[in-house]
Amino acid sequence: MPTHLKPGIGPGSVEHFYHFMCDYLLPLYEMEISVGIVGKGHIVRDCGPMNGWLDFVFGADAFTIVSRDEFDRGASRRLWNRSIQLDRFGDRTGVTIDKVRFNEMLLAFRAEFLPPIDSRNNVMVLDRRPPPSFYVDGRAEKAGGGSTRRSISNLDQLANRISTHSNASLIDFEDVVPAEQLHIINQTNVLIGQHGAGLTHLLFLPSNAVLVEL
Repeated sequence: MPTHLKPGIGPGSVEHFYHFMCDYLLPLYEMEISVGIVGKGHIVRDCGPMNGWLDFVFGADAFTIVSRDEFDRGASRRLWNRSIQLDRFGDRTGVTIDKVRFNEMLLAFRAEFLPPIDSRNNVMVLDRRPPPSFYVDGRAEKAGGGSTRRSISNLDQLANRISTHSNASLIDFEDVVPAEQLHIINQTNVLIGQHGAGLTHLLFLPSNAVLVEL
């Protein structure tokens, strides 16, 4: 009997990074380390460009991935399909986050995917470029991206100025595979970025790193 693992209930789409990470990937990871779900025939919904994270964290054949329309139809046939609604680490009230539970999961994730390194001396400036074609050509559940609503035009000048006295890089994670994204963040001691979903990477910063939110 197939089990549909439904994303946590949130205001956005799990095809976008912040909602994917908080509503789907990390709750799935918590479920994996607590009860084990990989390789058991579970079904997850297609998350567009975010599917690469599912492959990276759980393996390419960990789940059956179906389109969002098929997923919603299948999960509604309760008589012969089982459905599990994930949550966003809610406490007993379901309103606020259980910080202990979330921190335990995050520590486990970091231990598996963010190996300790000896030193860091890198400043990363997050670049918010126009969204990929997936988000503007009608394929996305919710069109557009953060850069279509707000952007800072001189981030390249900011990165160059910082580079005069620190090792600074301007980075756009859209075209960077998950493993390399985590590798970059793991070597960052100052993360600079505009308010928005891209700052979700702060979850994976070293504990003594600094975040500068513009």
